[in-house]
Amino acid sequence: MLRQGYYIVSAGGAGIGLAICREIAAQGGTAVALDPFNAPAEPGAGILHYPCDVGDSAQVEALVAELAAGPLPIEGLVNCAGIAGPTGLIDSISAEDWQRVLGINVISAAILIKNVSPVMKKQRRGAIVSISSACTRNGFPQRAPYVVSKAALEMLSETMAMELGPWGIRSNVVVPGIVEGVRIEAVAQAQAETRGISFDEAIAEFTARTSLKTMVSGEDIAKSVRFLLSDEARHVSGQKLAVCGNFEGYSSEMVAPFART
Repeated sequence: MLRQGYYIVSAGGAGIGLAICREIAAQGGTAVALDPFNAPAEPGAGILHYPCDVGDSAQVEALVAELAAGPLPIEGLVNCAGIAGPTGLIDSISAEDWQRVLGINVISAAILIKNVSPVMKKQRRGAIVSISSACTRNGFPQRAPYVVSKAALEMLSETMAMELGPWGIRSNVVVPGIVEGVRIEAVAQAQAETRGISFDEAIAEFTARTSLKTMVSGEDIAKSVRFLLSDEARHVSGQKLAVCGNFEGYSSEMVAPFART
């Protein structure tokens, strides 16, 4: 079970974020879903919804101030907001693409931590979990902005584990592998179009890159996040918990056809 308190989840209205909110609510916490695009289907059942743009410092500051004045402590923060970004070789990716991916995937997490950490310092406790990606293991051809942003998020988390640890605040990362759902389907479709393979071939290639030859679910990720937010993980900080079926990595063969043209 979780301590009674607020657990802020960016992009908590759908997908992995919503699965995390549901797990938090089921385990006794109050999930605070920040999502300007999607509202959880069951707000009120241990899930609060705020249409907060986590890339907007003023909105985040106001939201945290409102929660800090509420009846419960802010016990946890889950940085789940992220976009896939473009699919293409680096010479096709614009500066605007880079800025957008890094802004949503990394800078929004830094903005949230900046505003939540003073509250947690006063409490002398708190848990931060950031959602990365198994592609940071060895890179991801045609997805440079995405993999760079997730690697940066991991380093942000490890730095926060050191910086905030003296106040009893823990910071960890969950590293999903191939997560079933609409996002991986969109990524597979983009891979199929840019590489001239079928959608089914792209999906099969993703799952083949895991030792267990399978995808993971949003619920799998949510349970790992819940563990890291709980007192069961009170001595766990600065760590990366991979939930990926042992993802074995990508390789240059994904772009080899381009080199023959």
